[in-house]
Amino acid sequence: MNTHANTNPLAPGRVDFEHDELSPRQRRRMITAAAAGNFVEWYDAGVYGIAATVIAEQMFPNSLNPTFALLNTYALFAISYILRPAGGLIFGNIADRVGRKHALTITIIMTSVATGLIGLTPGFGAIGWAAPAILLILRVVQSMGTGGEYSTAISFVYEHGPTGRKARSVGVMTSMTFVGFLVGAGLSTLLTLLPGDAYSTYGWRVLFLLALPFGMIGLYVRKRTEEGAEFKRLQIERNRNDVHATPVADTFRLYWKRVLSFTAFLGIWAVFSTMLTNYLPTFLKNNPDMSSTEANGANLVASAAIVVVIFLYAPLADRFGLRTTLIVSMVAAITLTIPGFSVASHGVIGGFIGAIILGGTKGLLAVPMLLSLSQLFPAKVRVTAGGLSYNLAQSIIGGTAPFVAVWLNSFSGKPTTFAIYVMFFAAVTLIITLICGRRWIAETAEISGDVGGLKTLKENA
Repeated sequence: MNTHANTNPLAPGRVDFEHDELSPRQRRRMITAAAAGNFVEWYDAGVYGIAATVIAEQMFPNSLNPTFALLNTYALFAISYILRPAGGLIFGNIADRVGRKHALTITIIMTSVATGLIGLTPGFGAIGWAAPAILLILRVVQSMGTGGEYSTAISFVYEHGPTGRKARSVGVMTSMTFVGFLVGAGLSTLLTLLPGDAYSTYGWRVLFLLALPFGMIGLYVRKRTEEGAEFKRLQIERNRNDVHATPVADTFRLYWKRVLSFTAFLGIWAVFSTMLTNYLPTFLKNNPDMSSTEANGANLVASAAIVVVIFLYAPLADRFGLRTTLIVSMVAAITLTIPGFSVASHGVIGGFIGAIILGGTKGLLAVPMLLSLSQLFPAKVRVTAGGLSYNLAQSIIGGTAPFVAVWLNSFSGKPTTFAIYVMFFAAVTLIITLICGRRWIAETAEISGDVGGLKTLKENA
């Protein structure tokens, strides 16, 4: 491959970062703006997972078996995920045609408003079956916004990150989004300490209502940002050549094979991330030795472990390359998932240690999986193609994960059965990485500065 082809600095896919370098203060502002909406998304995910048992009690008739009511709650969660790919296409099209900033402004409004309104939804005792119906509608709206939010935000940060240090930029943003989950889990833990039945009466509603002011703050921050250099250059080239951008058509016409492969590739992230944010709190509460407060505390520690590992692992992704860090992450997921759940199911100390193991594993997965979301597609379809793959994985695999977890463990009578399901997807991602990873990463190495991709380019030159 000729590494000096396409030397025009204004050509799509090439950026002269030397003349578009941001100051540290500007970069922090861009990362904060991108993380703002993801904060609300993950805050909602954390709150929904921890409040799932209360929502089941409030939104469904008391005559239902508690396990069946919980399954219904997770079923609503799964159904709402179905529309994520549609949201990804809609907002991916906006982001790749008009701009990342424009798409992020709309998604943060949808996500925060829908999340906040869950806190105002009357229970089954007040309005009957309209309660779960309203909950489903709000979850659908929230999922539509989320479908465009995550991939757009990651692309936004990726394009502001300097060559050869993009993993650090994506890692910082990703860790900040998990802070949203950390805040949700922390507030949930505090509110469970309310006297009597205060938490089940109104405490859980306060958790959702807080998404409204969080969203307003995020919207204010996002209004003060600008597009990254790579997307600016792409727009200049489009205007110069009078090119009408068609990211959705280009995705299906030129990149459909990679979208399908990448959807399977992202399966482990979809199932593992959903498992920790929405199933682990319920799993820990089933530990007979842990109180509800202790279970929430262990979940809080798991979230902290995610953030710590992301900060430690992101620089290694820049140093050793995406492919190497992906392989290490998949091996960790395969070998640590069963021990993590096994330890977490026994005793208070075991619950905390198991949560740390699982949280640390998710941190190892987060950096390379989310970096690949932007690195493996060109700027002209980056959000559309990457977002479609991400949301298909989240809808088909991630959205059903809590339901599958409850069903598998209930069917087998063992708390670790679901871990085998997780290991399967880790093995699939590992195989795809070994077969396709080197070629995918090399195609974008001149932009990303990935050391493994640059090495492959030199070998093929």
